[in-house]
Amino acid sequence: MVVLKPFDTLDLPSETFDAVIFGSGAAGLSCAIALESLGLRCVVLTKALATDSSTSLAQGGVAVALSREDSPDLHFKDTVKAGAGLVDRKSARILVEEGVKRVIELLRYGARFETDPKGLLKFTREAAHSVARILYYRDKTGEEVERVLLSAYGGEIREFVALRELVVKDGRCYGAVVEEDGHLKVYYAPVTLIATGGAAGLYLKNTNPPTSTGDGIAVALRYGAELQDLEFVQFHPTAYCDADGCFLISEAVRGEGAVLIDRHGRRFMGDYHSLWELAPRDVVTRAIETQRRITGGDVYLDFRPIKKKGIDIYERFPTITTRLLERGIDPKKEPVPVTPVAHYYIGGIKVDTFGRTTLEGLFAAGEAACTGVHGANRLASNSLLECLVFGNRAAYGMFRDWRYLRLNFSEVRVKGEPFSPKHDREYPLEEVKRVMWEKVGIFRSAESLTAAIDGLSKVASSRSGWLVRNAAVLALAVATSAMRREESRGGHYRTDFPYEREELRRHSSFSLEDLKRLL
Repeated sequence: MVVLKPFDTLDLPSETFDAVIFGSGAAGLSCAIALESLGLRCVVLTKALATDSSTSLAQGGVAVALSREDSPDLHFKDTVKAGAGLVDRKSARILVEEGVKRVIELLRYGARFETDPKGLLKFTREAAHSVARILYYRDKTGEEVERVLLSAYGGEIREFVALRELVVKDGRCYGAVVEEDGHLKVYYAPVTLIATGGAAGLYLKNTNPPTSTGDGIAVALRYGAELQDLEFVQFHPTAYCDADGCFLISEAVRGEGAVLIDRHGRRFMGDYHSLWELAPRDVVTRAIETQRRITGGDVYLDFRPIKKKGIDIYERFPTITTRLLERGIDPKKEPVPVTPVAHYYIGGIKVDTFGRTTLEGLFAAGEAACTGVHGANRLASNSLLECLVFGNRAAYGMFRDWRYLRLNFSEVRVKGEPFSPKHDREYPLEEVKRVMWEKVGIFRSAESLTAAIDGLSKVASSRSGWLVRNAAVLALAVATSAMRREESRGGHYRTDFPYEREELRRHSSFSLEDLKRLL
């Protein structure tokens, strides 16, 4: 194991629960609600406020086969097609079938999805979906899902608790060491869930909350859990960025009729794909970047065609339009400059369909996990559905293991040895983000990845703080996985290998042994 700070569990204050859950987004809360219904005493620990999750920021909606023209089979086919040959079909089948049940549960909890005058659910369409199947609440669906799940969970949530280390002995996880109120503390449990979100926050330009730097994934790796498909990072095609940062302009905007135009006012997506603006996200992302290079100017998203459908964009997209108006841009009157940014982390901790990792006692769900359901490119709005489905399933995997365990935590003593840095320099987190954006971004090559691996290795083995070193460890794993995949597939694009290779149509893996060789 690689430990970032020395500790002895006997020297630290502790508490014991039946289950410990890291993360208060849709995956963590779905798991906690199910565990509570099964009678387990669990606690949800979150790095910031309970509402400061990627779930709360999700704008578009939840993809689910509930309309008359849709079916789980059709949803399955769209998911597999978008995944560029790497979708785990068993996981995808579970997603689309159990997803119907989980969304109906949300409705029973009181979710306020949009309805028509007759009270029937309204659906919108997003990229690579063959039918309109996205349930939504204005442009803040994730915020609504978070609200409903928080209200449905009656257990304990502790905020501003950061995961620092796992308690691992003889190949089994017995809980975790956290930083709480400025001090280290142990939370013991027979089963532990990591639902800490993804790692798109490792990039300079991203749509994620500041907490999404892959801490949970990095910690799991350092204690021996296998990771999968790290090279697949999804860049969202349309975000607005300025000196104050970036914010997402939902794909639902294009689903309602907005079009992409270049600096000359020309609608160009037909040059790249027959689905135009509703092509898969990776296609639209690369098309925008390519068009910018060809024309030497910005690309814009024009909202004005939506008006022709009789839709008031201020009412349909209140969050997006308000933020644009605050920046002096009125989307009713002028096109909006957009740029692709890092948005979603497809890879993560390798799990089975019940959330089990390769480290006994440790589970993962949501964006921190890799079920294989997204393959090489996530189908739009499948992310919230994945959290609901596999967060729930993780609870049953945890319950099964808990039932057969009789652990005496007073006998579990673990000493963590300090991680020995190779040099004294300290780096800011922005250094990791800069390297990832410039060298491991939308377009990659052996040259850029070699430079990234060299730079990130130095940060990972430095005296930087634990947050920076965790970020560098995961970023290094991403860059190495991208170097190993000598092809272009889904969200991973190599300019020196701009094509798919049939022999590489397989999942990649990254282990602690791989990390040790790099450090």
